[in-house]
Amino acid sequence: MLSKNVGIDVGYGFVKATDGKGEHIFPSVVGVGQKLRYRSELSNHRRFLDNLMVSDDGRQFFVGDLAIRQSEIATRSLDQNRVQDRNVKILFLTGVGLFAEDETQSFNVVTGLPTSYYASYREGWQQALRGRHEIVFHLPGEDRRRTLEIGRLTVVPQPFGTLYYRVLNERGEVADQDLAEQRVGIIDVGFKTSDFAVADGMEFIERLSGSSGTGLSTAYSIISDRLAEELGLHKENFELDRVVEDGQIKIAGKVHDISWLKRETFERLAAKIITEVDSLWDYRDLDLVLVTGGGGQALAEYLLAEYDNASLVENAQVANVRGFLRLSNHLYQTG
Repeated sequence: MLSKNVGIDVGYGFVKATDGKGEHIFPSVVGVGQKLRYRSELSNHRRFLDNLMVSDDGRQFFVGDLAIRQSEIATRSLDQNRVQDRNVKILFLTGVGLFAEDETQSFNVVTGLPTSYYASYREGWQQALRGRHEIVFHLPGEDRRRTLEIGRLTVVPQPFGTLYYRVLNERGEVADQDLAEQRVGIIDVGFKTSDFAVADGMEFIERLSGSSGTGLSTAYSIISDRLAEELGLHKENFELDRVVEDGQIKIAGKVHDISWLKRETFERLAAKIITEVDSLWDYRDLDLVLVTGGGGQALAEYLLAEYDNASLVENAQVANVRGFLRLSNHLYQTG
């Protein structure tokens, strides 16, 4: 049985996973599954990713958009201890399992942990995920059972995914030797955390790296409070993804522009992240500063204006996971 290389980023906001042929992104939301008594005959247009219903250890779960739509109790996983958070395991197995072509599929996986949690949780995370796992995807009229063999698993500090994305090519070969030899700072803004890392010749400089609890969820909380205060609306953070992205909200069928609130909040969030970065390193000591992550993309105009040597990574939201796959291709030969 041939193993398949996969990169997966189980973020606090979204799960991103790729095997190089396909790429999947879905909200990091898990809810208690239940039997849906009726599905409209006109609702079949929804994508498979919009209807993720899975079972693990005999328990059924709604995952991603389906959990947001249908679960009475749905949660976005925000626990820093990824090992003990059952929802994170569900999200990981769902993301990897989407690439299982056969009933039993072997995988080589590279994933990441937030910089400050890396040393504490790496070994436990590897132990929890290596080995054999059974998962069932519940499709209309069919249960698709998959046995996932996680044979080899590498865990790296989260922002290094972006560095591997820039240094390696799709086959896992070093394509940018100059960058590999430089002193690089990475600002990776995620949903719950922002990760900061420095690499010197690809060596992780731990004393100049860390994480903070500042991320897009901070902005979501501010926006949620303002919506409650000014419009009487109470929204969970996982209900705000589209609202924040579009800069507008629909109330009683009428669209309300909140782009001003989004802009004001993002500016405050960026200022806080800049203060945290400056407490870790002097950007002038670095050859290059890479801004990455979905949050980095959202805050790019503010962050790039602060640092002369900063640039926004192309495909910032998925740069880490694509880098994880490139490292997997570098480490593990298949076929």
